[in-house]
Amino acid sequence: MFVKLGTLLILRILQISAINQDLYTNLEALDGEGKYILRWEVVGNKIEFEVTAETLGFVGFGISPSGTMTGADIFIAGVRPDGSTYGQDFHATGETMPILDTRQDWRLLEAYELPEKNETVLKFSRHLNTCDEHDIAIGNDTSRIIWALGATDTIAYHGGTNRGTKSLNLIHATTPTLDFSNLQNYTIMTNITMPGADTTYWCTLHKGPTLTRKHHIVAFDTLLPSLASFQHTHHFVVYTCKPPANLTDEEAFDRFTYANGVQGDYCHMTKILPIVNCQSLIYTWAKGGKLMTFPENVGFPIGETPTGQYYMVEVHYDNPQRLEGVFVETGLVMYYTSQLRPIDAGILAIGQHVDISLTIPPNQDAFKVVGHCSSQCTREALEPEGITVFASMLHSHKSGRKVKTRHFRGNIELPWIDFDNHYDFNFQQNKVLLETPQILPGDQLSVECTYSSVWRKGKPVIGGRSTYEEMCQSVLWYYPRNRLQCMSVYDVDTHLADFGVETYHKVQEPSSLRYIVDKPTFIAGDYYDLVATKFNWTEEFIRVYQDARLNGDQMSRCEGIIRPTRYPEQVIEYVPKDECLLR
Repeated sequence: MFVKLGTLLILRILQISAINQDLYTNLEALDGEGKYILRWEVVGNKIEFEVTAETLGFVGFGISPSGTMTGADIFIAGVRPDGSTYGQDFHATGETMPILDTRQDWRLLEAYELPEKNETVLKFSRHLNTCDEHDIAIGNDTSRIIWALGATDTIAYHGGTNRGTKSLNLIHATTPTLDFSNLQNYTIMTNITMPGADTTYWCTLHKGPTLTRKHHIVAFDTLLPSLASFQHTHHFVVYTCKPPANLTDEEAFDRFTYANGVQGDYCHMTKILPIVNCQSLIYTWAKGGKLMTFPENVGFPIGETPTGQYYMVEVHYDNPQRLEGVFVETGLVMYYTSQLRPIDAGILAIGQHVDISLTIPPNQDAFKVVGHCSSQCTREALEPEGITVFASMLHSHKSGRKVKTRHFRGNIELPWIDFDNHYDFNFQQNKVLLETPQILPGDQLSVECTYSSVWRKGKPVIGGRSTYEEMCQSVLWYYPRNRLQCMSVYDVDTHLADFGVETYHKVQEPSSLRYIVDKPTFIAGDYYDLVATKFNWTEEFIRVYQDARLNGDQMSRCEGIIRPTRYPEQVIEYVPKDECLLR
């Protein structure tokens, strides 16, 4: 059934894209069946949309802070039975009838019906930033699109099935067009019958193509061939493997590969796989990601090992219902070429190392956490010309609300490398950047995440690999390739001491590292039980705790050396230009 629906949707999109194909460069189906097709184009400070919707009633389109009606900026339009058209600008304060805006900023350009197809086609536009308090500015971070279809032209509740939401990047950089017929490709597929745990990190080894000389990867794509694949593959990471000095690649890794019958193992407590030798990041994908293509002058090098490169794939399977016996296939395709590009690309993960020191107090709607790549680290690792960042993926989990990668040169904050003020856990892109910042030796990078724990209803959120736990990281694609690796972590012993812990021990489980409090005995037991049921989170404690986690020292590992790091002193913060003040 899923394959059939997918084929129909693809055919529907192709049909729509064949019409007026020169007018709009962006196209998305907002539903899963092609009933609501959106096309758009950004021209200067305006954005123009075209909607093809399966109804002869009203068509609703909106931009929402969170994907719900609350706070949404809404445009409702259609064609009346007498042939006259209508289009009006509304805003919503909740799950109630939208309120007509005093200032009408949306403009209906054209509307007509195709009765034989039961379709309405709308064209409408708006300024990217209207400076209206009831409108939502459109930027190059995530836009939460909401939509609805009415059975008639009377604006009323549309029902539970004729509506939906989808996250999009309405403003984005243009990606290069590739002729895939001139490229070679290599596919990695992993299959697993998921364990009945809510979170599983599963690792497999794979031998790459045997190449006699260096080639360049120019694109990555993801394969999720079933509904179960879409539902349960949260993210995956691909690493290259480097053998010990006394072994060849084949001797070190071939007997552990998926092709040779080794189905894989739990990543964090494996007794089978040589994970310690597979630590160089090559690619990462997360829920919502799409095809990634490299700039025309940049490629990711492969084929530098004469006996063939080996890869480890780490897949995070998300199974909140703890279903048993679900078969999941996950894969990726590397597109590569023998025609080398001028520059080798690299990939860098920065932010806070995953640990319980990232703990978000209960009932917080804007708690901040940060991870640093220190100025000392970039000074030692980078060449004088530095590196240029061309793409980014921001990574957090279900409590994440905002993420930004900050860039400091001395005490001056430069424009953010990437940001998302409407972060969506289910929409994580390797996003090609509109601007390509240069990171110089001595610059500091800091990933700052803003979380809400309100949805946990009085419970805290701890750092960890489960989607119910949290991370704060950013993956940067850059050139030229460099050895830089850089993360930080708040000292765990200091963190635990804040909660009165004197002694503890750790227990490694398949997909998590548990901290068990030993003393004092009256708070002994699992760390999460301590912070969730035994600790008194006073307002004063949370205030001091927030300041320490955001502005205090962390430990940063770089070039094998651990040093303290924090935000620069007396920072002159970057403030995005407010267009509304200039009007």
